[in-house]
Amino acid sequence: MSEPDIKTRWQTQPMEDIAVSLFDLQARARSFRARVRARNVALILYSLANIAAGGALIWYGYFPSMRYPMLLMIAAHLFVLWQVAIRVSLRDQPAGLPGQALIDFLKGESERQRDALSAAWLWYIFPFMPAFLWELGIWANAILSHPDGAAKTGNIRLFALVVVAAILFWGAVWLFFARGAKRLKGQIDALDRLRGE
Repeated sequence: MSEPDIKTRWQTQPMEDIAVSLFDLQARARSFRARVRARNVALILYSLANIAAGGALIWYGYFPSMRYPMLLMIAAHLFVLWQVAIRVSLRDQPAGLPGQALIDFLKGESERQRDALSAAWLWYIFPFMPAFLWELGIWANAILSHPDGAAKTGNIRLFALVVVAAILFWGAVWLFFARGAKRLKGQIDALDRLRGE
C-alpha cells in the first residue's frame, strides 16, 4: 500500500474511532486526577500527623530545649500545607470538553504539576531544614557537654544514625518528586503527540 493510500484511509476512518479516543482521553484525565489526589492526601496527612505530634510534645513539655525548633517545624508544615494547596492542588476540569480542549487542559495541568514537582526542593524540602538543623545543633551540644563518656559514645552513634536516616529520607522524598516530574514530562510529550495528530 502506498503512502497516499495510508493517509487517505486515516483521514476517512469512521467517526467511532474518534469517540474511542475521546473516551481514552477522559480515562487518562480521571487517572491523572486520582494520582494527584492520592499524592496530595499523603502529603497532607504527613504534615497533619507531624503537626499533631509536635504540638503534643510541646503541650506536655517533652524535650523543653527543643520547644522553639519544634514550633518552627510546625510552622514549616503549615507552610508546606499552604504550598500543596496553591501549587499542586487539582483545578476543576470543565465539563464536556471536546477532544482538543481536553488535551489542552490536561497538558496545562500536567505542566503546572511538573513545574511544581521540579521545584519541590524549594517549597517542600527546604522549609524543614532550618528547624531540623536547629534541633540537631541542640542535640549535638547536649551530647558534647555530657560528662559520661559511655553515654556520650552511645548518643553520638544514635546522632549519626539519625543524620544518615534523615539524609536517606529526604533523598527519597527528592527522588519521589523528581520521578513524578519525569513521569509528567512523559505525559506532556504524549499529549503533544496526540495534539499533533
